[in-house]
Amino acid sequence: MDNPTTHFLVFCIRVVAVSMLQCLLMGSATALDHENYHTISVENFKWKEPQEFAKCPASFAGQEALKPGVKIRLDHIHGACSPLRPTNSSSWIYLVSQTFEQDNARLNTISRSKNSSTYSPMSNVPLQPGRKVGTGNYIVTAGFGTPAKNLLLVIDTGSDVTWIQCNPCSDCYSQVDPIFNPQQSSSYKHLPCLSAACTQLSTSEGNSNPCGAGGCVYEVDYGDGSSTQGDFSQETLALGSDSFQSFAFGCGHTNTGLFKGSAGLLGLGRTALAFPAQTKSKYGGQFSYCLPDFLSSTSTGSFSVGQGSIPATAVFTPLVSNSIYPSYYFVGLNGISVGSQRLSIPPAVLGRAGTIVDSGTVITRLVPQAYNALKTSFRSQTQNLPSAQPYSIMDTCYDLSSYSQVRIPIITFHFQNNADVSVVALGILFPVKNDGSQVCLAFAPESKSNSVNIIGNYQQQRMRVAFDTRAGRVGFASGSCAT
Repeated sequence: MDNPTTHFLVFCIRVVAVSMLQCLLMGSATALDHENYHTISVENFKWKEPQEFAKCPASFAGQEALKPGVKIRLDHIHGACSPLRPTNSSSWIYLVSQTFEQDNARLNTISRSKNSSTYSPMSNVPLQPGRKVGTGNYIVTAGFGTPAKNLLLVIDTGSDVTWIQCNPCSDCYSQVDPIFNPQQSSSYKHLPCLSAACTQLSTSEGNSNPCGAGGCVYEVDYGDGSSTQGDFSQETLALGSDSFQSFAFGCGHTNTGLFKGSAGLLGLGRTALAFPAQTKSKYGGQFSYCLPDFLSSTSTGSFSVGQGSIPATAVFTPLVSNSIYPSYYFVGLNGISVGSQRLSIPPAVLGRAGTIVDSGTVITRLVPQAYNALKTSFRSQTQNLPSAQPYSIMDTCYDLSSYSQVRIPIITFHFQNNADVSVVALGILFPVKNDGSQVCLAFAPESKSNSVNIIGNYQQQRMRVAFDTRAGRVGFASGSCAT
């Protein structure tokens, strides 16, 4: 049939087909776009002043039995139940300035460490952001001695020796808990110079002469000027409902620096004196943490040890040895994506640098070539957002005060073994001003002196990071903080 009506019908069918194809393509593009971007409320970047917090619920005991293991309530440092929450109205800008001052000091510590030095049920213990401690890190509660005295400790994946302040004090800073008195513990023992742990001490922390007049002594100096020294000893350490006898630790009688508020430090590094190695016979060298939100007064997290601490849903990347930084957990970083764009970074640049997964550094640091590529791509995909003045180490900032929500590209790390890890929305931008008028890309270039990439704890929020030294791997699982 060759008539006008037939031609018209054919034309209509073609128009409808093209329109449907366009709709499908648009729908596909929209879905793809959605997969590569976060939409986040600007309210998430606003921190509440201490007086606005709810009271701690007295009915909650803070611990519940797990079968197997235990789980202890974990409080945010500024939460109503945190023993280190601000007692007065500290301004947000002051807390921010302290965070970055201490973060830069952390980088000095990493630089200074260069060339220095059958499984149980799972235990979960409280973990909370440690801004007031003066470290920018996280704290747990552990028991020392017999009977056990509970103490708040900073956790640090870059340190090996666990230490606490001890009486008598030659020079001790103020802490929340009573200072540990070894004379009141029936299980305390000062280690002799010829003990295996004392011999290992010189290797782990560079103590060239760990032998004093009365036995083994230790000294740890941090790059920020902090230090601790005293008797290297052994004691019963309690973690949740579990305990470990003859745990080697530093009983510090002279302690100075940025540990204000905490009783000391739990060393989670990779050498023989660190917590994972000392408890390996029971826990297999396996532990994990899920960090509470940096800006939340109610978010909780946990520190877990044992086989149950390794989530089945995690993606794993192999651990890499680094003789220059033996205490740190190195992994291989193959690439970075911003939105749907895989950044053009030569593999040799990332491979040569090496990448540390660190509990102590706040803001992720990248070698200059990698950071410049990330910054350029992020800026090009956020051109619609008004810029703001740079702050400290962060040079890409925005004024979001007139927005209720914003759309930002997802940032994904591509680790070895096809382990792709996307940073949550809250881990991409850091609020400098509490009104949203200065919110910055939470990444910075690494200094040439270190020449390593460091995945900071701000980018590790809302995921469980698992350290499996037994299998030689690090895992990442999103949305696991409740388990």
